[in-house]
Amino acid sequence: MVFLKEMYYTHKRDEEVTSSEQNYKKFLLYLDKKSIANFRLRKYNDLVVQLRISNKEFQKRKKESAFIMRKQTKLVAVLSASALLALGASMTSYAAGWTEENGTWVYYDNDGYQVTDEWRRSGNYWFWLNDDGEMATNQLVEDDDDYYYVDSNGAMVTNRWIQLENEDMDDDDDSEYVWYYFQNNGKAYKAGTNSTSFKTINGKKYAFDDEGQMLWGWVNEDSSRETGDDAWMNATYYCGTPDDGAMVTGWAKIHVVDENAEERNGSDYDDEDQDYWFYFKSNGKKVVAENGDAYETKTINGNKYAFDEQGVMQFEWNDGFVSTDSDISSDSTATAADWQYYNNREAGNRAKGWFKVVPSEGLNADDYDDGSSHWYYSKNDGTLYAHVIKSINGKKYAFNDEGEMLDGLWALKVEDDNTISDYFELDSEDDLKTVCQAGYDGTSVDEYAAWDVYYFGDGDDGAMKLSNQNVEVDGDVYSFFFMKDGANKGKGFGSNATKESYRWSELSENAPVENSYVYDDKAVYVHGLKVEADSDLRYEAVDIETGEKVARRDVNAELENGAKLILVNTSGSIMKNKSAVKDGDEYYYKTNKYGYILGVDADKDVVRDIPDEGETVEAN
Repeated sequence: MVFLKEMYYTHKRDEEVTSSEQNYKKFLLYLDKKSIANFRLRKYNDLVVQLRISNKEFQKRKKESAFIMRKQTKLVAVLSASALLALGASMTSYAAGWTEENGTWVYYDNDGYQVTDEWRRSGNYWFWLNDDGEMATNQLVEDDDDYYYVDSNGAMVTNRWIQLENEDMDDDDDSEYVWYYFQNNGKAYKAGTNSTSFKTINGKKYAFDDEGQMLWGWVNEDSSRETGDDAWMNATYYCGTPDDGAMVTGWAKIHVVDENAEERNGSDYDDEDQDYWFYFKSNGKKVVAENGDAYETKTINGNKYAFDEQGVMQFEWNDGFVSTDSDISSDSTATAADWQYYNNREAGNRAKGWFKVVPSEGLNADDYDDGSSHWYYSKNDGTLYAHVIKSINGKKYAFNDEGEMLDGLWALKVEDDNTISDYFELDSEDDLKTVCQAGYDGTSVDEYAAWDVYYFGDGDDGAMKLSNQNVEVDGDVYSFFFMKDGANKGKGFGSNATKESYRWSELSENAPVENSYVYDDKAVYVHGLKVEADSDLRYEAVDIETGEKVARRDVNAELENGAKLILVNTSGSIMKNKSAVKDGDEYYYKTNKYGYILGVDADKDVVRDIPDEGETVEAN
């Protein structure tokens, strides 16, 4: 060994010690692998000693070298001292290629230098030589701004996912591991230069950052993750969990932290932890309201859904919609114009047609607090019928300013286009009599001349009722009549509009009565309410031109003044052809064939002697 070393260093005396040592090792390597088979030294044991290997190992290497040498076309002669010098001078041409040193692989170029920070090929595989010249294994390799990975054998990985420990993990928004995908050329996919782009891998789409790491969770449009509690508000894409990462399309229910949950969803949802539904288009972008709009509506599988500026699917009551429907006026009373209903938070589809729910706090605060529900009708555009009478499936319904279907007995101001300009419910005896009983508490029929009374059933019914109806108000039952057809259909008979469209039969042979409160010669009505005699009085006089009851003591005087009075009983029926009927005060009435009162008196015989119209009575 000393001899060889001295011989080589003598030849290389002008080189630096460090480089000489390195080249000497190369010389020994060449000697070991290429020449042992041709040494015929009588004392090869000296060489064994010099090479610091066992005799057994020497024999093994000798056989390996012999195999190599048989493939060579040129035989190497036995080395002499001069031959060794020649070998030292030219060995770089024979030492190029892969070599195993100290348990690892290295590569020497044709100049005899160890290759570093470069790729070298062996067979069908590429291998990376690190800055120490050693073949890398199980390592991420950065080369010229591209990323590669070499496996446990040192071979470049292609067409594979690789999971690596996240060395940059520093908060809860990071994952313990990161994923890379290495293409057919070994390069890891990484972000483009302008915006987030997705790569299709095994039928799914993935995005990567500028270092080749797979993006996951909420992702923005510049190929980076959005982190923090508000990430969901600002991000464009959602790419699943750290172990998934595929672009999400279609519906996705995602847990978020929403500091404005109560403001967004109402007081019932005041918890910051919320599970919201989002919808992602085929390009992965979530549906959001844009251009300053409160909501974006989208048809999905035949149903309409609404999404706010952060992409949250809306549910239940939502305002901020603008209606152009002619049924919704632009005045301040159209409080339902901007509201739509989108079913519960799991369904979220916009309501169609009829639906019954508790109103929003913004529509009806009292009923919201009480939990009282109402019926509503959602049109095709999602807006509600409001302050209007509308025909739906052949029946008529009325809706107030809040879009609630009216049920029960109502006084309405209805315009020619069926819009309702004002309304109030007749749910107490006092309200009922104020509107429907002429002269009650000093009121005049003229005070409600612009109003009409309608009946829309009870509870869940709501359809406009026609003809004769018994209506319960404040525990008592009242008889009503509502017009059956024509322009005044549904209106209680006995309003200005209904009287003008109807002419009562003649009180006398040549005296037809127009604009009376008598309908069909059978009863007197004021705003639909049948005028009935008090149960204690049994019979009462009614002025058919004013709808007012006339006290018995005033009847004769009114008749003398030309008033047209008829007599009704406790059921409201007109008493016709009565010669002498006695009321509760022991007074007697006489009527003609139309029910017109001819007179009243305490003396039955006197009443009987009152002549009918057109007749004369001889003095006694």
